Amino acid sequence: MKKIIVLIALTLGFFLQSNAQILNDANTRQLISQGLDKMYSYDFKESADIFLKIKAKYPQHPVFYTLMAIQTELQYFPLKDFPSQQKTYLAYLNQSRALAEAMLDKNEEDIEANFFELATLGYLAAYDADNQEFMKAVGVAKKAYSHLKKGLELTEKQPEFLYSSGIYNYYRIEYPETHPVIKSVIWMFADGNKKLGLQQLDLATRKTIFVKTEASFYAGYVYMKYEANPAKALQYNTLLTEKYPDNLLFQMQRMDFLTALAKYDDADEIANKILKQKGVMFQCAGTIFKGLIAEKDKKDDKLAEAYLLKGVKMPYDERFTKDYHGLAYMALARIAKRAGQHSKMKEYAKKASKLAEYKATIAEAKAILD
Repeated sequence: MKKIIVLIALTLGFFLQSNAQILNDANTRQLISQGLDKMYSYDFKESADIFLKIKAKYPQHPVFYTLMAIQTELQYFPLKDFPSQQKTYLAYLNQSRALAEAMLDKNEEDIEANFFELATLGYLAAYDADNQEFMKAVGVAKKAYSHLKKGLELTEKQPEFLYSSGIYNYYRIEYPETHPVIKSVIWMFADGNKKLGLQQLDLATRKTIFVKTEASFYAGYVYMKYEANPAKALQYNTLLTEKYPDNLLFQMQRMDFLTALAKYDDADEIANKILKQKGVMFQCAGTIFKGLIAEKDKKDDKLAEAYLLKGVKMPYDERFTKDYHGLAYMALARIAKRAGQHSKMKEYAKKASKLAEYKATIAEAKAILD
């Protein structure tokens, strides 16, 4: 259920139709684009200064507060490690929603106001789900879903909807396939189309302004996780890392793809960089990939096992490093197999199958357990 809630949040997109006031203002569109580029480059002071210029021009518009909420989540990621910043994040979202509702009180057909109401609901649903408050998240997501369906019909009129529609079309089919238990509730959502979803995601990486970065990130994620195509995934990631070389999330994603493609020297260089970061999520990722590289490239099972066991003792992030734990347990299963420790091999493979969503990892674990 949590993944579906987060999926709904993700598919709310970023900015609606071209007759909205912000999107009719070419200078403001340019400012937003510049601000987002600074933000994804971790130049948070500069991005905040740019967003303040937008606020000065549109003081009663929710756009500033939505952008600052997005920045806060990126700057203090993961938010659960920064309790005081969680309050700041929620304050930005609540102010954004209050201003959107004030606009709707004046004109309930205001498209831009409807978007920011929906966007805020989406971020709040994802936040609640990440904090294990599932019933609260379900209530928020239900408020948003009826509006979400409209976006599926707007991709030709507004390219920015290619991203949200692509994500929805793909996951609406993929998620029940890999998680049959969800079929009992997924029927209430509009049908999807995986092939169309991939096409829309690809178009979004080329034709959109505001969601180009998110589309590139999730296109890589989908091709690695579900399509088992790390080469294609790396193409999308390269678009990000060339433009935003200091972005740690994009570098962490690249480390994953490079390791899958046996480009171990490049992956190891990133792992060393990731391990210099303080956050436990980055420590977990860097440690696990050092272990995978030790196993696959250096053929040093003892060193690999030490890294991997250390890595799986660290808590994982549901969205970004849970599959890395799955990769680690699968590597430990291979090491145990080579050592003739068949009971350990089975134990590790079971843990890998429970954690992993990467289809390649699931298939490898299944081959051991069958």
